[in-house]
Amino acid sequence: MFGLTLGLSMALLSLLPYFSLLEEKLGLGLLFAMRGKLNPPSEVVIVNIDRESANLLSVAEDPKEWPRRLHAQLIRRLKELGAELIGFNIFFGTPQPLDDAEMADAMKDARVVVLANYLRLKHLQGDAYIESLEEPPEILGKSALATVPFLLAQGEETDRFLIRFGENADQPTLPLVMLRLFVLKQYGKELEGLLVGNGHEAEMSIGLPIRPLSEHAPYFAALDKKFYAQSQLLNLTIQRLHEMHLSPTLHDSMMSLIETLYGENTQFFNHYGEAGTISRIPYHRLLLSKEGDEKPDLHGKLVLVGFDEDFQSDKSGNIFFSPFSSVSSLELVATSIGNLLNHDQIHPVLGRWGQFAWLLFWGSLLGWFSMKKLKLGLASIMLLSIAYLFTARWLFIDFSLWLPLILPIFWIFPLAMFGCLVDNYVMRSRENRKIHSVISRFIPDEATNRTLGSDEDHWESKVSFGVCLATDAGQYTSLAETMKPMELGELMNDYYSALFPAVRQNGGWVSDVIGDAMMAIWTVPVSKIDIRHGAMCAALDILRAVDIFQSQRNVSLPIRMGLHCGEMRVGFVGGKENGAYRAVGDTVNTSARLEGLNKLLGTRILVSMPLIDGLQGFLTRPMGSFMLAGKAHPVYVHELISPLGESEEWLREMILHFSEALTLFQMGDWDAAADAFESLSQEYPEDGPTQFYARTARANADNPLATPDMVAIKVSKSPPGALASNERIG
Repeated sequence: MFGLTLGLSMALLSLLPYFSLLEEKLGLGLLFAMRGKLNPPSEVVIVNIDRESANLLSVAEDPKEWPRRLHAQLIRRLKELGAELIGFNIFFGTPQPLDDAEMADAMKDARVVVLANYLRLKHLQGDAYIESLEEPPEILGKSALATVPFLLAQGEETDRFLIRFGENADQPTLPLVMLRLFVLKQYGKELEGLLVGNGHEAEMSIGLPIRPLSEHAPYFAALDKKFYAQSQLLNLTIQRLHEMHLSPTLHDSMMSLIETLYGENTQFFNHYGEAGTISRIPYHRLLLSKEGDEKPDLHGKLVLVGFDEDFQSDKSGNIFFSPFSSVSSLELVATSIGNLLNHDQIHPVLGRWGQFAWLLFWGSLLGWFSMKKLKLGLASIMLLSIAYLFTARWLFIDFSLWLPLILPIFWIFPLAMFGCLVDNYVMRSRENRKIHSVISRFIPDEATNRTLGSDEDHWESKVSFGVCLATDAGQYTSLAETMKPMELGELMNDYYSALFPAVRQNGGWVSDVIGDAMMAIWTVPVSKIDIRHGAMCAALDILRAVDIFQSQRNVSLPIRMGLHCGEMRVGFVGGKENGAYRAVGDTVNTSARLEGLNKLLGTRILVSMPLIDGLQGFLTRPMGSFMLAGKAHPVYVHELISPLGESEEWLREMILHFSEALTLFQMGDWDAAADAFESLSQEYPEDGPTQFYARTARANADNPLATPDMVAIKVSKSPPGALASNERIG
């Protein structure tokens, strides 16, 4: 979908005029830069009017105001040197009667001169304009072979020139007329043989006509009409041209001429290089030549006369821009004629809709690769784009074929690269989230992030203050005996699904699960009340969740919990091949012993005194001191009952009486303590701690060996189900 979206969006953008212009300005310019300079055609020579010529000839700076007798001398001089055709890229507007006559005589004698006229748009009204040709003085126009304009298809930054103009695009421009006349002059017999071979009968003089367009204009007009009426004639003529044994120069000129009979009215400039690349002869060198100076050989040459880039360069209308440098109109005329003579025209490989289809395919292809793995995707996109760039360069250099670059290389390529990076980031984030969601069930977020954020093994541990909560499900063994393994597994999965959220929502993480026993941990670098509060809340939430679970599943799995706080070592335990992230230490063992003590006292949640010291908001009941198994010092224990705001009055009264009786017990007044607990047990026969202390106090009262040391009750064994250092004590 990304590839199709990328390809379709770029294809649609290519239809916009702005992007077509961008491709023409930047893409074509980049191809010229990659190709570099090209050898210009030797048949085209420029006679440039420069500042040095103006100074040496002592004439005005504006070439249009020069005495035309100088141009007459130039024409005679060029004819003496063998010039085949002479074209003036200067519009002669204002008449110079005496000089015009002299120039006209020189043109009549030479019979090889073409003059430029000027196409002006005249405003009628609103957006309406009309084309109007302004001709040179009549005497000059009648003496020239033709008077035609040179027209650009774009503005200053020149890319294309017109070979035809007019309402019906039937009027030739200067480059086309020069091509036609040059071919007629040089290769008239070959052209006649080529066309007659296609069934075209025409009577024509091999020499150049005398009057402008009076003979060759109707001749080519007839050819245009015939080729336009018979579209297959173009292919037949080109096929016959390929079969003829012609020199490369003749073949190229013929090919261009035939293609202009039925083709595009605009051509792209194939610039040969910066200004001055095409052979130049300064104007003054031809008029002020001295005896002994080397004479240029102009036989077989087409000579263009005009002024160069530095002449009146302060006037923006005289300066244009190619991909290599600023150029004059004269350089552009010479380039266009050279392109036609050498068949060097640039041809786009793709048309409008061909480019649309190509960009759709190219964008889809790179977009498809952008969805691959990062290295494969980036490498494929890079290699394909480089291959495309080199292919475009090869086609342009060897065949003058133009592949678009801007959208495929400078838009689609970076978007595909960016898409690959984004897609891989999203995919990796998604995978990390999946991994994190699995690992975080057993490892806290801190350890998970550290592991996922590095390729190294992190097996270091740290000592932290924390809270440990140990749980165990009563009657699990008897339940396991009556259920099938799969049913028991599903039941326990649902059981833990009720426990785990209470731990996570209160800031803890599940450290271990074995059968019906679970251990959860809360850790911070230093002692903080908030984690103790979170652990207490989690214990009460678990209690409520298990009660709901039992009622929904109609089973009896009364949970017992023990909580203790203190320092513990948190980190990976075991080898790298089979390690587990958990907490170890006395705090963990003590919480497991407290969980087991619930069975002895008939309670559900027991917490140590350090855990609730200074902690507000919970209703607890003192349980006294116990010498837990494996401990060297007694642990003062409380029963966690409920949040303080949810406690009932009778419960607070019962706890008060229980505390008073426990005080007597801790003072070693066994008889008074026994009487107090027995009296309380009659009132609360279901209360496990009351029954336990009534029995214990009476036993001490009846025991003559009882001492105050027996205030701390020894618990030699933990009930089944306790989790402590992988011990199960019975």
